Amino acid sequence: MKVAATLPIVTAFAALLMFGCRDSVTEPEPQFAKVNNRYQLTINGTINGGSISGGVVTSDRGGISCKIAPGGAVGGKCTQQYKSGSIVTLHLAPAAGAKLAFVSGNCQPSPENPLACDVTMHQNATVAVKFEPQPNTAMLSIGGGAAGSGTVSSNPSGISCSITSGTAGSTGCAAAFPLNASVTLTATAASGSYLKAWAGGGCDGSGTGVGKSTGVCTVVMSEARAIVVSFDRPANAALLGQWGNPFTWPALAIHANLLPNGKVMTWGRSDRLPVLWDPPTNNFGSASRPVDLFCSGHALLPDGRLLTSGGHSGIDNQGIRATRIYDYASNSWSAGPDMRNGRWYPTVTALPNGEMLTISGGDTAKQLNRIPEVFSTSGGWRALTSAESSIPYYPMMFVAPSGNVFVAGPSQSTGYLNTAGTGGWTAGPSRSAGRDYGSAVMYAPGKILVAGGGAPTATTEIIDLTAGSAATWSSGGNMRVPRRQMNATLLPDGTVLVTGGTNASGFNNTPTNDDVLAAERWNPDAKAWTQLARQTHYRLYHSTALLLPDARVLTVGSGQPAASGLSDDFTAELFTPPYLFKVDGTPASRPSISSAPDAVGYGQTFSVGTSEATSIAKVSWVRLGAVTHATDMNQRFSPLSFSKPNASTLSVTAPTSANLAPPGHYMLFIVDENGVPSVAKIVRIQ
Repeated sequence: MKVAATLPIVTAFAALLMFGCRDSVTEPEPQFAKVNNRYQLTINGTINGGSISGGVVTSDRGGISCKIAPGGAVGGKCTQQYKSGSIVTLHLAPAAGAKLAFVSGNCQPSPENPLACDVTMHQNATVAVKFEPQPNTAMLSIGGGAAGSGTVSSNPSGISCSITSGTAGSTGCAAAFPLNASVTLTATAASGSYLKAWAGGGCDGSGTGVGKSTGVCTVVMSEARAIVVSFDRPANAALLGQWGNPFTWPALAIHANLLPNGKVMTWGRSDRLPVLWDPPTNNFGSASRPVDLFCSGHALLPDGRLLTSGGHSGIDNQGIRATRIYDYASNSWSAGPDMRNGRWYPTVTALPNGEMLTISGGDTAKQLNRIPEVFSTSGGWRALTSAESSIPYYPMMFVAPSGNVFVAGPSQSTGYLNTAGTGGWTAGPSRSAGRDYGSAVMYAPGKILVAGGGAPTATTEIIDLTAGSAATWSSGGNMRVPRRQMNATLLPDGTVLVTGGTNASGFNNTPTNDDVLAAERWNPDAKAWTQLARQTHYRLYHSTALLLPDARVLTVGSGQPAASGLSDDFTAELFTPPYLFKVDGTPASRPSISSAPDAVGYGQTFSVGTSEATSIAKVSWVRLGAVTHATDMNQRFSPLSFSKPNASTLSVTAPTSANLAPPGHYMLFIVDENGVPSVAKIVRIQ
């Protein structure tokens, strides 16, 4: 495999970090290809039976217009040369009565279009495309959510599904129906349970009986359908936590941010305005849309304003150069200086000196943007021209205790980026495998957990960067369920919550069963995972999750495009973790913060007022989240040292170094000896 580069030749580490959102790299390249190299792309065809006409494969860059006929014969223009490093998007159009069955591994599925795939021209490439007859039936499958029990039947017959404690049975929960048939599902709760929610197939809006013992939903089988029927009952919330009822979200939340005023801002594609949500009142508002922010990078500046880099040009993989800054105090956007090149799917990371790093993404020529850039409010963008490298889309980036920025994934290879001057890379330890669309958190200063991703997998890995050059990856224990496209969220007690994702192979496919509806929590001391309560909606590609100041977790969105059989999800759910319940399932008594400063300095000792000072066992803070595509660009956790000078005051010491807590806003929590956290006070460190 060869990679494209521009002179001067970059570090050997860069050769390990090859482009490929869903690729893995097995060996470094001895040298880079020259920019004027061209490679040939060839389309092969195969088809499975019948007299249908197959389909047509075209390229967004021109030169390919290949007709695939019955039997696999090809005609038209099926080969073309492209410049080294080009990202070529192939559009795969089945003929009438046909469907796409298979695309070879040389063409990675487009993240936004199920009938497109992308080839990065690092070498000559051959892509095999297979079309097959469209079946005259479609599968309907039933999954179970929440914690209750009941049955689901269908008219016409075929579905006779028992759901027990939130889990659908192994038989009677899937059946084939004639294509375009109308199927009416009837859900009946068992004694002691009730119908909590319908999800999928349009049932979110049309399903009846929510909150009652029985309800119905009629679905049209124009394609395979996956419906989640959630029955609920009083559960042991102290052990499993509790999901609230799903509620409508005004736009699909592909991007989500917690702002310093406690509100949540989300946005998705350009068909709807960004959403503002106030958790205490559950009121919604909106913000203007300055540019198409879909698939931009974003994180909070030290002063609390939200910085976005790049976005969507209207063509997948082709980014824009725009920088926009959102002021939460005035609900307004301002334009920042343009970047030197476009970015689509970049990561933004807050740096210890108050600057902001943006890295990776597709540029204005639909090629990987190989030059990281650093933004300061006083000096605009500075290119790290000595740090040129091929970093996969939306990389997992964390400030290490050394002050350098560590790339923890998704590639198997890792490394440290020095952002001073024109930048530079130092190689880091390799992990066991690549983890595309896994999720990562810094769960303690310098300590990172990377979970899931890939095939998908249930495995996780951890690393302690405080060990310096001796740092190595080791197992963090296995989750109960393999997942990709899930979200990992730091909790105020130092544990990590994982929600959503799919356990199916492929890029954006419906889960193979309802196991992924159960949340999981990781204990960093025991390196062990515990299964928690089930939500009611699949949260797959383009879903997000955020820790809120009240210590609950918001999960929202999924879709655009939706996985097969599912629909775009304009709902949200709130998870109340077990720490907010007593052993009898009633709400726990919470410690409260009566006073705390709005801002502190590094190493400063400050007072926190609380009437529960004598029972406080832990003080922590969590940086405000900025989430998209399974990546939180802003969250990190720090335990804070403290003492108890009297019964109503805690004396707390802020982190001593910006390397341990980059300047900006954090949620300050106090946690009592029963593990119950307070509502957070948002504090700025500067």
